[in-house]
Amino acid sequence: MFTFNNFIHYIPEFVVLISAFVQLFCKRISLYITFCGLLLAILSLVTSMVNPNELYCYLFKILICIASVLVLSMYSKRKTISNNTQYNFLYLISVFFLCMIINSKNFLGLYLNIELFSISMYFLLSIDKAKLSYSETVKYLVSSSIASSFVMLGAAFIYGLTGTLSFQGVYDFLANTDNYSFSTYVVPYIFIISGLMFKLGGFPFGNWLIDIYKNIDTKTVTFLSVIPKLSIFAVMIKVLGAFITFETSCLIILFALFTGVFGAVYGIKSKNLKVLMACSSYINMSYMLIALALYTKLSISTMIFYWIIYVFMNIGAFAGIVALEHSNLTNKCFDFKGYFYKNPVFSICFAICIISLLGLPISGGFIAKLYLLAGVINSGIGTIPLILVMFTVMIISAVLYLKIIKNMITILPYAENRIIKTKINNKLILYLCSIVIIITGIFPAWFIKLCETVSLYVY
Repeated sequence: MFTFNNFIHYIPEFVVLISAFVQLFCKRISLYITFCGLLLAILSLVTSMVNPNELYCYLFKILICIASVLVLSMYSKRKTISNNTQYNFLYLISVFFLCMIINSKNFLGLYLNIELFSISMYFLLSIDKAKLSYSETVKYLVSSSIASSFVMLGAAFIYGLTGTLSFQGVYDFLANTDNYSFSTYVVPYIFIISGLMFKLGGFPFGNWLIDIYKNIDTKTVTFLSVIPKLSIFAVMIKVLGAFITFETSCLIILFALFTGVFGAVYGIKSKNLKVLMACSSYINMSYMLIALALYTKLSISTMIFYWIIYVFMNIGAFAGIVALEHSNLTNKCFDFKGYFYKNPVFSICFAICIISLLGLPISGGFIAKLYLLAGVINSGIGTIPLILVMFTVMIISAVLYLKIIKNMITILPYAENRIIKTKINNKLILYLCSIVIIITGIFPAWFIKLCETVSLYVY
């Protein structure tokens, strides 16, 4: 039943939705209305966090809105993206459905919201009207359709077994039944987790991910690389609560290990910055999947903390790449050799984001990986093998990340002739993200305490 309390709960979503339609009629100030809508949504979410039972959903929605503001602030090199009313409309609609995914309390709502988001994402990817954009949109369409079919099949299986589609209803049914069987606990979960892994771009379902990163506008890729994954991970924590068994944990750990190893190995041979970021996405995805598989209060807290850091270090790195594109440089690693000597502040901030993705000390990424390691040790599930694999992936990925930094500090005799012109928007985002990364790396206690509190209110 729809009540006033329900209306209050959905105010941020209504604000985003209304802003999407209002900006269609105010084309000259379309971008400002879009920003105002997202900022008002953040304000309403922050003021609504007094109810502890909603902390979990509100925190993820705040992260989505903050990440959306940062990505929207980027200045794309392609004119069809910058200050485009249709683009802003689709952008806000996508954010709206991502927030609704987090609000999902049953499998039917989850399926519908994922599908509606995917439809808006099809148009967002192809709005550039480039030939490659259409090609990659079709790939995303096919992959997304298959993924949605898997989720629906798993939901149908669950309804046939339990008679309910509610997450809480399924949890109560399975908690109160002694008839444990492989078909009851594992088969439906395999379908659902496989469908969601398509959306996350995890191995072996993420074959579309690298092509999307390489050929789509970098601003749109930044949106796709962070914000949808935030929403999917948030709902996966709620879905997994009903199905957590030794078998399902092992399945996710296998997904995580193959995803991390694939990303690290594939990235070594690549020389394209955006492809390297795609491989980085695989690597960081594997760390978060390990935390998800362990499913303890500590591991959930770890994953939430990791997401807070990942939002800033990933968007910061992409802001640096967009800025490099404006400097008449390509996305090839070797093409920005010697860049440090022309713009040292920019290069240091870009290096901070890369170092955080790698997980070196004084960065937020280091604390996140250390926190994850504590979660693995505390769980007691295959501690030594998991730690060995994590360190193997980190060592291999070090080659990937350090290759970027090495190129920036390489001295070239012709470096002084390079044209350096970066948009102030992109530089400010990079500087802001690098500052947040350093602050969370030096003073992580408050953020860790917040994540520990939020992990208590998953349901």
